[in-house]
Amino acid sequence: MSAVIQLKPATAPRPHYPRPVRDVHQLELTTRCNLKCKYCPHFPELPRTKEDMTWETFEAALDLVKFFVRQGTQSELSLTGIGESLLHPRFVEMVARSRETIGPQRQLTITTNGLLLDDALCAELAPYRPAVFVSLHRPEKAAFAVAAAKRAGIFALTNSQFVTQAFNWAGHQVNWTPMVCAPRVACEYLRAGWCVVLVDGRIATCCLDATGASVVGTVHDDPETLALAPWGDARIGCAACHMEVP
Repeated sequence: MSAVIQLKPATAPRPHYPRPVRDVHQLELTTRCNLKCKYCPHFPELPRTKEDMTWETFEAALDLVKFFVRQGTQSELSLTGIGESLLHPRFVEMVARSRETIGPQRQLTITTNGLLLDDALCAELAPYRPAVFVSLHRPEKAAFAVAAAKRAGIFALTNSQFVTQAFNWAGHQVNWTPMVCAPRVACEYLRAGWCVVLVDGRIATCCLDATGASVVGTVHDDPETLALAPWGDARIGCAACHMEVP
């Protein structure tokens, strides 16, 4: 009689972490903001220091971007973060240097609440062809910002996700609403190897990390040593986020 072989049920392979960082997706130029919206870690008070990125740190961040450009893994570059980027006193210079670094083909993204975006500023930005996204937290201001960006040919979209696709900031870091209605999608940062350069030059692996708990290095580290993995605990981080770990 032949032996009976019992097969174990197939199991899905475990995702391999840590994964290498392959793309600087965001540069956080400032942690200062000229609004204090409830749907934001600035309300009631940001848990990090409010400051502007130094030019030295900015250039070091662009050196990291250049590395990934040479590797062929850098995609778009977004000048955004916890703060309002247009508050940086050298913002236009930073946009110019960013475009020079990523080349003419990659998208250069700017996100803003629109309070400082007028025709004069749009005219300064237009030669660098940024894609400008305007949030609708203050619609009476955003309307004029959108119109100015359209006249300059740099308008992309408006952002009303805090109403239409609210998420929980990776574990209720803001006291906004218990109703999370953002789509359940895989985290692109973990999937593609994206990172965020924080205002002080530390490298975080999560765009929703208001505290800096997902930091894995700095802009001065060897790029080939930078790696990312799910972060946090059951209260805050990947396990508590509305997005899935791919």
